[in-house]
Amino acid sequence: MLMMFFVVLDIDSVGTFTMCHEGLNYIKKGGPRRSSTSGGLILNISATLHYTASWYQIHVAVAKATIDAVIRNLALEWGTDYDIMVNGIAQGSIGDTAGMHKLGLEEITNKIREYMPLYKLGEKYDIAMAALYLASDTGW
Repeated sequence: MLMMFFVVLDIDSVGTFTMCHEGLNYIKKGGPRRSSTSGGLILNISATLHYTASWYQIHVAVAKATIDAVIRNLALEWGTDYDIMVNGIAQGSIGDTAGMHKLGLEEITNKIREYMPLYKLGEKYDIAMAALYLASDTGW
């Protein structure tokens, strides 16, 4: 159990920061059709699992909370220093994913009315449209 905790934390939290840092290096070089002073966008996708408690999910909840903290802090620091917008999408349950099917889509669907305001699971399309909206808002 302890090993799984550290593996998930490493992949999710350290991986997110590492990729953001690599993105920063690329954006600072200017990228195609951009100068090193024209800003940019880094968009992370997380989850809302850590907003409440879930059985046997402490490793995932801690990792997602860390990602939220990374996003907020980099948005402040890199937004101020480099004019880079760092943003995140934290979605709830997305029905048309392999992970949701592994967790038992039918069981979750049967309990939807108890805890989901729209009475339905999200779809990958919802996340894609949110990402496009955030990306288009930067003037790219």
